[in-house]
Amino acid sequence: MSRQKLWSTFIRTLRRASVQVQQVAAPGAVLGFGVVTYGTLVSSAARVKHPSDNVNVFKDSLLRRRFLSYATVSYHDEPYMTGMDFIAAVTDLNYINDDPQMLENINDDVYRDRLERCRSLDLDNVNFMRDLGRNYLISYSEFLFLLSILVKPVDQFSKHFKILDFKNTNTLCKEELLSIEKLSSGGKIDSSKADVTSMQMFFFGSKQTNEVDYKKFSSFLRAVQKQCLYAEFEKYSDGEDYITDDEFVRLLLRRTYIPDIKKARYIDRLESRPEESRKRLSFSQFCQFMNLLNDFPDFEVAIRMFAITKKPLTRMDFQRAVRASTGEVFDDTLVDIIFDVFDEDNDNRLGQKEFLEVMRDSIKSRSTSSYHLHREGANSGLDAFRVCVKNYMYRSYA
Repeated sequence: MSRQKLWSTFIRTLRRASVQVQQVAAPGAVLGFGVVTYGTLVSSAARVKHPSDNVNVFKDSLLRRRFLSYATVSYHDEPYMTGMDFIAAVTDLNYINDDPQMLENINDDVYRDRLERCRSLDLDNVNFMRDLGRNYLISYSEFLFLLSILVKPVDQFSKHFKILDFKNTNTLCKEELLSIEKLSSGGKIDSSKADVTSMQMFFFGSKQTNEVDYKKFSSFLRAVQKQCLYAEFEKYSDGEDYITDDEFVRLLLRRTYIPDIKKARYIDRLESRPEESRKRLSFSQFCQFMNLLNDFPDFEVAIRMFAITKKPLTRMDFQRAVRASTGEVFDDTLVDIIFDVFDEDNDNRLGQKEFLEVMRDSIKSRSTSSYHLHREGANSGLDAFRVCVKNYMYRSYA
């Protein structure tokens, strides 16, 4: 496929995702999740031409408000997140704060000093952003870009890299990278006129003339994904290098829209088991499961093949589906926990419908924006819901 066709396909995918994000969600959620694939957060910020565009304004303003809720630094009158701010925005379930907070206004010397500290990053350190403290700076357009990659399978990094490599040099210059940031903001932010960020310093150097190859590009994106997953893992590990099986399920269910009574039923299935049969999950095992969420569309197809044949899903079949969609095999302990929770009849068969429902809901709620919509003030949420319903009816009956 030619580069032009690849680029056209990429643009069409973004547009389709942008349209899908307008679909009416479950009651209480107000709006659905964008790239369902944390479905596409890129599309949540993009605008779609439609008779009523108020929903897009609301979605974009919501992401902007979330950014401003956590940004703690200001330079040239522009707000910036630190690395710690970004991790908090991704992992916290707090309300969006509309009250303006005091920003640390930094001058040119402080700004340049902080950038210099990010010229070289230890990507093998799972806490590389956190350890940099307030030295790692993220702009709003970069915030949207980083959000979008959190939901991508690792194999997608290569495709995006090739699409952005306009000059076909197997490297990216700054101009090429900024094109995806502009797309992430729906074309409303011109990053080329903005100040240099920490990521750009790492990729392109002090003079911003270096080019970044795929190895460095993908290593950085994987490190950001791993950093955010580890921060979420830490919330439940209590300083240990593992989480218990019931904590894992709580982590999985905490952002879903499943009723609390139903959530309690899943937890009870584990807590009712003898203590000696309880299991622990390491961070690497946790990452395996979260990577499956990123590859969920392929996994769901594999699972539904068993449903079509009316064949019960055993542990071996489950592993085959995982391997077919992700290319790896789950640790047995992780498979045991999944079956402990979703094997309703205790017959060593997975409840496919229930499991897929929770997985799908968990993917939607990994968005750091849509999850909070129903926690907004009543007026803004209700108005957005009304517009959503209006647009849905327009498409259905026009």
